[in-house]
Amino acid sequence: MRKISLQVLFIFLLVTLSACGKAGQAKQANAQDEAVPVRLGILRSAQPLSLSEEGGPLYKRLEAAGASIEKTGGFAAMSPAIEALNAGSIDITIGSITAAISALVGGSSEFTIFTKQPGDQNNQGIVAKPEAGIKGPSDLRGKRIAVNRGGTGEYLLYKALEKGGLDASQVEIVYLPPTEAGPAFESGQVDAWATWGSFTAVALVDFGAELVISAGDIESENDTVYIVRNGFLKEHPELVHEVFEGLNEESALLSGDADHTVQLIQDIQGVSEPVARQQLEGSLYPFDPIDDTVRQRWQAVADYMFEKGIIPNEVDVLSNTVDVRTLK
Repeated sequence: MRKISLQVLFIFLLVTLSACGKAGQAKQANAQDEAVPVRLGILRSAQPLSLSEEGGPLYKRLEAAGASIEKTGGFAAMSPAIEALNAGSIDITIGSITAAISALVGGSSEFTIFTKQPGDQNNQGIVAKPEAGIKGPSDLRGKRIAVNRGGTGEYLLYKALEKGGLDASQVEIVYLPPTEAGPAFESGQVDAWATWGSFTAVALVDFGAELVISAGDIESENDTVYIVRNGFLKEHPELVHEVFEGLNEESALLSGDADHTVQLIQDIQGVSEPVARQQLEGSLYPFDPIDDTVRQRWQAVADYMFEKGIIPNEVDVLSNTVDVRTLK
């Protein structure tokens, strides 16, 4: 009986250990197969973040790093995208440095700027129809101008007024989100519209407007910026670096096939081919890391916005940026 019992016990132990080993292997395999979701907040823009496709450089880089992409959008502007980020619904999104500065007022936003592109100087500025009689900054006197509060539009208007030697009291500022400013401009309720990106393209192509004051004319410093939720940056810094590298590769790829890129813009925005092409050239710049020179320039933009009353409080831009090269 003792001999039989020992044999049975030995067999039982072998079976148990084998089962435990297989369970451990299965658990390890499942952990390896479980990709980290990178949730991208997509704007209705012609930027590589929005235009990236499955099988493309951004997807491949993140998949190789054990991550997957989830896209949410498209948001009409950066402000609602940041609301989603602050609510923990997305991890990474895009906008302008002026919109980012405005969102940092009050210290409630939990994001870090990790890369940038130059602002589109030729598809951003103030648009007007010929009948408005606006040819340059000084012609804004007495006009009704639509802007989005605290962001790109208001910043561009103040830069234009400064260039034209005018004060804000000499124009009528009409605060509207871009989705409402477009119809107001088209119907003639405002004389001009300070706008950017797809909204500028629609105004030029569909509304018969002209870019009467470009961002370049008024020396705008309104770069395109990419931001990441602080919690995600802390947990997955290496994935943020992979996003940076992937976006640069996406930009090069999209630049090499204009017709396909135009189709992608149309699919995302639901716009005509001419509107899509209008946006193309100013959206595919290389992505740059953020160094001290850039930080100081952005701090000057924040100080300017506070000085002009665009934002109610001073903002410390410097502490809300990271050099993406340190995240490898």
